[in-house]
Amino acid sequence: MIETAPPPLDYDPFDYRQHDDPYPVYRRLRDEAPVFHNSRYDFYALSRYDDCQRAVRDFKTFTSAQGTSLEELKAQVELLINTDPPVHSRLRHLTAGLFTPARVAPLEAAVRDMARALIAPHLAAGRIDIIDDFAARLPMAIICRLLGFRREDEDLLRGWTDTVVHRDEGVFAMPDEGMQATLKLYDYFNAELADRARGASREDIIGLLMAAQAEGRIDHQGVLGYIYILSIAGNETTTKLIGNMCYQLHRHPDQFAEVLADRSLISGLVEETMRFDGPTQMMARTTTRDVALHDRVIPAGKKVALIFTSGNRDERHYEHAERFDVHRNPRDHLGFGGGLHACLGAALARLEARVAMEELLSTLGYFAVEEEGLARMHSPNVRGFTHLLVRFVAR
Repeated sequence: MIETAPPPLDYDPFDYRQHDDPYPVYRRLRDEAPVFHNSRYDFYALSRYDDCQRAVRDFKTFTSAQGTSLEELKAQVELLINTDPPVHSRLRHLTAGLFTPARVAPLEAAVRDMARALIAPHLAAGRIDIIDDFAARLPMAIICRLLGFRREDEDLLRGWTDTVVHRDEGVFAMPDEGMQATLKLYDYFNAELADRARGASREDIIGLLMAAQAEGRIDHQGVLGYIYILSIAGNETTTKLIGNMCYQLHRHPDQFAEVLADRSLISGLVEETMRFDGPTQMMARTTTRDVALHDRVIPAGKKVALIFTSGNRDERHYEHAERFDVHRNPRDHLGFGGGLHACLGAALARLEARVAMEELLSTLGYFAVEEEGLARMHSPNVRGFTHLLVRFVAR
């Protein structure tokens, strides 16, 4: 029997063929090329847990100041995710207190009410698109509430943020549609700020940022950038996390049965999905000096992809890392990044995802994914579905 050689190893996050199941490529990266160089786009990639963990904690070597996407920044705007200390510390301090577990806990009742309201119209049909009908709407409703945006604008804002993160196949740049969506978001934010400036102050995130601007702690562009990042992060990652949880339960019926029988496992389901199939695939950094690692040298000034979902499946860190196990409860995963840039809204995302699954399981019971109706988004950074249809016993 003649053994065929495996295809040449290639990590190309702009290749749609890798989006359905990138994990075999990630395994080969960890084993064969833990420091991988993509010569087409001239970036490097780290795929092992320890390497990604060290990189996110060493901002002096792996800087975020040149952006956290592999593409070059088209405009240098002071964004929270694109800064290092001391600027990052100043910006993060403005709202960090609003996103602690204690501060987001009172939102649980509102999240639960919204979840029930979104599910209810679909009970008689016995069919719901987990993304389009539910997961895409719930997080956006919450972040719009926190920012103080109008409920009737949620669909509009969600459409623009979805367009911003999409990437065309094989194109190493934000598409024109993404740039136009960014401009529309900024126009919307500017109009909102101008309208608020003419009225009374309000106690929400935008009100807090406007007060900070009045005190000279952030400028107008900084306020716009802050709202921009919160609008995207508050929508995309939690939406995709909820969809990925549903898909993994479908893929693992034994785990599904356990979670249905014991709802206390849902928090573990959230963490294990963040580890095993999290929405944030990778974030980029730029080297400030030559970095010698695994017998290779990453030159100074090069973009480096930190592949978090590969690190999360690293057998060097997790036993049986390629096994989905809701009992694992891996709180040290890289799903929310790490170091100074650890996800600001992690506590909110955990709350939304947990409550969403509690309500889906309590209301729908067992459900089955219609695999022929699955549709994935295409982004080098974010992994998840745009459509995930499920069937259940009609109520």
